[in-house]
Amino acid sequence: MEKKKIAFYWCAACGGCEVSVLDIDEMILDVIEKADIVFWPCAMDPKYEDVEAMDDDYIDIVFINGSIRSDENREIVELLRKKSKKVVAYGSCSSLGGLFGLGNLCTREELLETGYNTGSTDAGPMPQTCTRVDGVELGLPPLTHHVVPLDQVIEVDHYLPGCPPLPVQLEEAFTALLSGEEVGKYDLISQKSVCDVCEMEREEKKIEKIRPIQEVDVDPERCLLDQGVLCMGPATAGMCEAPCPSIAKYSCIGCNGPVRGMKDQGSRMLSALASVVGIEGEERMDEEELKEAVRSIRDPTGSFYTFSLPSGYLRYRRGDTHE
Repeated sequence: MEKKKIAFYWCAACGGCEVSVLDIDEMILDVIEKADIVFWPCAMDPKYEDVEAMDDDYIDIVFINGSIRSDENREIVELLRKKSKKVVAYGSCSSLGGLFGLGNLCTREELLETGYNTGSTDAGPMPQTCTRVDGVELGLPPLTHHVVPLDQVIEVDHYLPGCPPLPVQLEEAFTALLSGEEVGKYDLISQKSVCDVCEMEREEKKIEKIRPIQEVDVDPERCLLDQGVLCMGPATAGMCEAPCPSIAKYSCIGCNGPVRGMKDQGSRMLSALASVVGIEGEERMDEEELKEAVRSIRDPTGSFYTFSLPSGYLRYRRGDTHE
């Protein structure tokens, strides 16, 4: 069987997804037997001109991680889309917008001001898209006004979220995609939630308020949400097998994004909280109790949309000019 041609590219991201490709350990040898890596800037030294010289659809599968935050990101993913038969949105930044998407709660100018005028040092010059140094013109790609996930720029064939995807997820993806078997666009996302695969015992008790985990004397055997700790398990896809609550005894922060078929992770979490704080069911809270419960959720937007703000219904702060 002819070997596949695969590629990897890194947009606005931390680098964790790039490193995670190596976490499959010896299976990388099986991948190399079935595929040639023809473009991987993190591990090779190709130039953009090399991609431009490729025939259209030359690459069988390209794994693109990171969100879209600059004009350069847009240009390169559009080029890779043209040169690739299939595009995989790899990791939560690419699939959902990721952590960087929380920057959509601020304007581009506010982010730059915060990043380069910290107050602890003398404020220096802001980054410029073009400047001259010793007679040489240097350029930086302009930042887009908002972070967007990959599918708001190009068509995506498959989604593999995670921060980063775990080795078992990548092994399953490589096995399925490189074998040529039929894989649906969302088949790599679980229909089960983290709660469905979590080992902690859940009684679905009514709680009066949400508290940070450091303020709770946690029972390691009981569901964290039952103990009043905000856990994103009910709204998060369970491809990870719930190691954070089950093993680390720490609440899920939602890095896999919503379960398959669910558009907005925050809405799903609000619905789950509606039952545990007593909005639904026989023992409903009165108005004052309800207000107190809502106020106890610290930073609800940042908590409910840690990884998925740009792909949900909110996307960015209302009132901003969207470019």
